[in-house]
Order: sequence, then structure tokens, then C-alpha cells
Amino acid sequence: MLDKDKGGHFTISPPSGLKITTKQQYLPSNNILQTRYMNDDGVLTLTDFFPRPLKMDHLDSTVGRGATIDPRGELKKWLVRRVECIRGATDVNVEVFPAFNYAQDSHTTEIIKTDDDAQRIVHFRSENLSLELIATIDCGDDAPCPELTFSKKHIDGCSLGEGVTATINLKEGQSVSFVLRDLEEKNKETVSTALLDQVQKDTSVYWFNWISKSKYKGRWREVVSRSLMILKMLTYEPTGAIVAAPTFSLPEDFGGGRNWDYR
Repeated sequence: MLDKDKGGHFTISPPSGLKITTKQQYLPSNNILQTRYMNDDGVLTLTDFFPRPLKMDHLDSTVGRGATIDPRGELKKWLVRRVECIRGATDVNVEVFPAFNYAQDSHTTEIIKTDDDAQRIVHFRSENLSLELIATIDCGDDAPCPELTFSKKHIDGCSLGEGVTATINLKEGQSVSFVLRDLEEKNKETVSTALLDQVQKDTSVYWFNWISKSKYKGRWREVVSRSLMILKMLTYEPTGAIVAAPTFSLPEDFGGGRNWDYR
């Protein structure tokens, strides 16, 4: 958002140069984002979400800071991104370039060897934070498993540290799920396709149940519900405070002087 050249990025998309039609939407009654890439050779669906505990109605200020709570209701501080080929076959480019502490801290990158043919792991370590990237391959029923090999790469002109890239050829019914999480997370679970299926289902049910409590039934119901869910994502649960202005201090235009307004 702040610097496309050194601000870090996590990109999953078809190769550039293809004639692609893109559609993006939140799933109905959900804060799970779906992006669909369509061309003549194949159709990809990319699903993005932050997991939400199904069994916990309210998080208090101790969550994530050593509190002992029911594992079923524990908040997973993960970013989950799942890409699936739903028609034909197509390549997928993956780029993961973290930039720690607002692109001020350098980091190291380590590609971890695993005994599991269906999983790939990368560790990014900076002085104050370390992240783990886990890729889990779902081979589908009929075709051989897709090849996924991460390679280290530098961003030109950036000395913060290396990222990783990969190109995957997915055929219909095949998918790869990516989880980005704290490397030092306590009681880390083993990531699998079955676990992520359950986590996504729990997240979907949570949001459906939450927005179902809305009593507004007017003609703008879809817009009002979407606004409510966005406000919910901007809420700090222990106090109920809502982030006042997510875009505060972002410039009206790059290089311009107006970067003080609340929009």
C-alpha cells in the first residue's frame, strides 16, 4: 500500500501477458474474498481469508499473549490463501517478498527441506519477527501432483532480504493452499488440506452467523450488511473500538501535498 517497490508483497496470479478476465467479490454473508482469473485455457479461483474461531463469541485482551483457551476456539493469526484450478489447466506465479517493520528491518530467507511431498516450507527471520510460509498441495484425483519448487530471489535495488518465487502448473481439480503465520507461534498445528477445509468452513459459518443477527431488511440490505462486516473487521474486540480512518495519512495522489485528510 505504501511502497510498491520495497514495501513487500505476496502475489498469486496467472503469468503476465495472458489475456485474463478477472472478477473479485466477497462471498455472500462473508468476509472471505474470492478472486477468479479466466482465460481460454483455464480458470483459477483464489480464496483469501483470516481464520475466525467458530466457538468463541468474544476475544479478550489476553488472546495471542500467552493466554490458555480452548484450542477449538483459539484465534489463528494466519493469512490463508488458496488457489484452485476449476477448469482446464494454467500456470500460477507465486511471489512472497516480506518487508519487516515497515521495510526498515532486514531479514534472512531459508527454504526448509521436508519429508512430505505435498508440503513446502519457507522461513523468513528478522530481528523482532519471524514468519513461516507453508504451501500444501492438493493433487486432485486423476492427474500427477503439480510441481512446486520455491527459489530465492532479490528485488532489484532493495537490500532488505530475499523473497521466494515459484511457478506451478495446475490442472482441473488441483489446488495449493498457502499459510503465512508467526514462526514462533505456540502450540503450532500441522497444516493440512483437511485442517484448512475445516478452518475455512468455521470462518464462513462464523461470519454467516454474525451478520444474520442484523435486523435490517430494507432495499439496501446487501450494501448495509457489507458495510457492517467491514466495520466488524476494523473493530478491536476487547474494547469495541473501531479504527477511525484506515486511509489516514495516505496521500490523495502520490507526490501530492494532501496526505492529512480522513477521506
